[in-house]
Amino acid sequence: MQEEILEEEVNQPKKDKKNIILIVVVAVVGIIAGTAGTFIGNTISNKVHGKETPPAVEQKFSESEVTVALDEFLINLAEGKDEEMSYIRIELSLLTTSEKNAEVINTSKDLIRDSVVNKLRQKNAESILADKNGVNKLKNELKDQINKDYGSALVREVFITNLVIQ
Repeated sequence: MQEEILEEEVNQPKKDKKNIILIVVVAVVGIIAGTAGTFIGNTISNKVHGKETPPAVEQKFSESEVTVALDEFLINLAEGKDEEMSYIRIELSLLTTSEKNAEVINTSKDLIRDSVVNKLRQKNAESILADKNGVNKLKNELKDQINKDYGSALVREVFITNLVIQ
């Protein structure tokens, strides 16, 4: 009886070693098969779809144009139809045609901020949000107002980088 137990204990480490070796071999074969499958799949995919480069994106602005970011505005809006006061928090960037004009914007920020504040104080939340083109109209109105107050076409485009109306 004791001899049988000893034989089983001696045979068990051999089985454990075989199991470990089998697990390692299966893992290595799985890794190799996965790598080969990925390589073959990519090769076939490239042949079928071709290695097309995406078309060049047409640049909307010239390289000489410069954007100038303005500090955040927090402004009370005019009363709307519901006679509730609301406010707007907005961040703007101005596109100008040259580095020289960007310097002018930087030195004239007080005039520009005053133009923006005065224009926004005339607006109410409904006039900006009710129309699907309300934000685009606001951008054009701000551009026109800044250029009018400055006295020349200093700003080519107004970008709204953040907008909250409450």
